Amino acid sequence: MRVDISNRTLIITISCLLFAIYIFTSTDFEYLGKISVILFVVSLVMFIATPLPAALVALLLLTLGVLIGLPKSLLFGSFEQDIIWLMIGAFIISGMLEKSGLMKRLSDWVLNQGHTRKMNRFIFIASQFISVVIPSTSSRAVMLLPLYEQLIKKLPQHKTYYSLLFPTLILMGSNLTLLGAGSHLIGMGLLEAQNKNTLSYFEFLLFGAPFGILIGVVSMLVIRLFTKVKHEHIVHEYIENKHYSIIEKKSLFIIIVTIILWMTEWLHNMDISVLTLFIALIIMLPSLNILSFKEGLKYINWSLILFVAAASALGSLLVTYNVVDDIQQTLFKMLTNLEWMNEFYMMITIIVISVLSHLLITSHTTRAIVLVPGFLLLADIFQLNPTATVFLALIGMNYCLTFPVSSKSILVFYEADAGFTSKQLMTLSLILTPIYIAAMIIFYYCYWSPLGLTL
Repeated sequence: MRVDISNRTLIITISCLLFAIYIFTSTDFEYLGKISVILFVVSLVMFIATPLPAALVALLLLTLGVLIGLPKSLLFGSFEQDIIWLMIGAFIISGMLEKSGLMKRLSDWVLNQGHTRKMNRFIFIASQFISVVIPSTSSRAVMLLPLYEQLIKKLPQHKTYYSLLFPTLILMGSNLTLLGAGSHLIGMGLLEAQNKNTLSYFEFLLFGAPFGILIGVVSMLVIRLFTKVKHEHIVHEYIENKHYSIIEKKSLFIIIVTIILWMTEWLHNMDISVLTLFIALIIMLPSLNILSFKEGLKYINWSLILFVAAASALGSLLVTYNVVDDIQQTLFKMLTNLEWMNEFYMMITIIVISVLSHLLITSHTTRAIVLVPGFLLLADIFQLNPTATVFLALIGMNYCLTFPVSSKSILVFYEADAGFTSKQLMTLSLILTPIYIAAMIIFYYCYWSPLGLTL
């Protein structure tokens, strides 16, 4: 049997083999640490350079890792993550919105604006609003997914633009509030544990919201230039139905209650992933007559769920087997030996490390757990303001656009009939990364520092 192998495939295979040989012969990581580095890098290469489904790649490499030494619990335990069940619940809730007709009502209203410029303004406002009221980026992505799907049905020529715009705005919106990302709560918690000054909800809103809104606007402009999309008029036949059906009223009530419970997690202390799943299960009760159990399961993107589980496990390998810890210790040791480091260089160091950290640590929460203690140590060594140090690090960690695996919100749109490739996403990130870093530097001197948040 003859197997045709293209030159591209051959080059990728040889490059991966050479990289694996280098890691095994030239690094001091333990065996499982070496396996972790190889699997992580090879997975990124395959995501970008091959047409294989991302979920297949992630599961294939993770299973291979288990066969050659990684613990079996890494593969099967990856489905025990909170984010998996949160996304399952959020998919069912979004399915309720779609079946009830509420999402069609919303998308019809958006398309009825008559011009893409007006539509985009609404999308921007909507993404900022849900970034304030919904604390999970994954939930925000799943909630906006039906709107995205309706828009690209009407405007297929704008598919790449919207598939990049939605997750980007969701991620940039993480900067708005203390609840914008779980990493914010972790950072403040570590400050509190060390008896350092923390930022209240209002203070974080004061410092973070202007930056989040501005970088969101800039990102919209960059994506429009990157995709070369042009504004155009839209002809959309829309007959407004002012009367809400019984199922619409039930769904509207449920979604309002859900958002209120998401917003008040600090008050009732119920785990948001369990809460979301519980509400999703209630929706499928026959007595409510909204969504049957079989229908609810059909709305779940199982390919995405498998991808998130496997990709999260691959991303955690570098932390689990101390690869990131070794790199971090080496980096911080180099920094402590630089006696000429002043406020400007320290600020640049914190921003650059935190912004680029998503390349090694794919989980937003894990980035905070791993890096914030290191930044606090750095603050003690160089006598920096720990609150300002952690805030800068948290804002930097919110940038995670380079690879689909870098963020769950990107994965939601990447797996949902995406209009972009991994290569396009990486190219966009090469443009946005320096802009994000520059925006943080400008904000530090022109806004954060004058308001008292200085190193």
